[in-house]
Amino acid sequence: MSAAYLLTLGLGMTAALVCVAALVLVHRARTFTRDNAPLFAAFSGGVVVTLALVKLIPEALSLHPHAGWLVLAGFGFGVILHVMVGATMQTHTAANRLRALAPVLAIAVHSSLDGTVYAVTAAIDPYTALSTATGLILHEMPETLICFLLLQRGGFSDRAATLLAFLAAGATTLVSAIIFGSFALSVEPEILGVLFAVVAGLLLQVGASHLLGETVQAGWLRGLTAVFVGAGVAAVMTLAHGERHDHADHAHAPSHLPDFRLTAPQGDL
Repeated sequence: MSAAYLLTLGLGMTAALVCVAALVLVHRARTFTRDNAPLFAAFSGGVVVTLALVKLIPEALSLHPHAGWLVLAGFGFGVILHVMVGATMQTHTAANRLRALAPVLAIAVHSSLDGTVYAVTAAIDPYTALSTATGLILHEMPETLICFLLLQRGGFSDRAATLLAFLAAGATTLVSAIIFGSFALSVEPEILGVLFAVVAGLLLQVGASHLLGETVQAGWLRGLTAVFVGAGVAAVMTLAHGERHDHADHAHAPSHLPDFRLTAPQGDL
């Protein structure tokens, strides 16, 4: 087993453990979480929208020539799914559950991309992988919180919401790291670009319709404050992660891979 594959597995397991820690914290403060669910949703909306705009869309544009249209397709698919679920469900509870599952599925796809990123960067250079993973692992905690809150508010029990949140935010990252770790350099950049673009569109729809709408319930002042705090946290993590990765690109990337560096010079993974 190669050192790059072991590093990929270690990063995937670390991301999964961060998700577990987030869920433990949520359950230890269960009453606080329920009472402030709209506030957390507003915060999560700021995180999700900023992540899509600042990280995923620029990355997709650097990898695929038609990424803009794919972002729009992802957004439109999210809107259609949201409308169709409400129109076809016989009960309000069932509709709420399916509406909660749709954005969680988008986050699950995004988390699986994180595992792919770990595998690709570890195959290129260990230092690059570690610097890249720092930012990605940090956002596992708010991602897990977003999934749990969406599922809980959609009518799922705490136990079901916990299990599904872990599967979406933590298990997908680890599984994709295991799968892609063995053939990371064979992943086509354009395929990653398609996935990044579609997921970005879905996350924008999730943030706009599911999360930012909670601002009113949280109160305009508190809600808007939570949105901007979430956006600030996501921006700081992304920018700090990008600076570390730019440094790694210049100082440590191997010279024999000039055409397959998914994160340089256009974007950061």
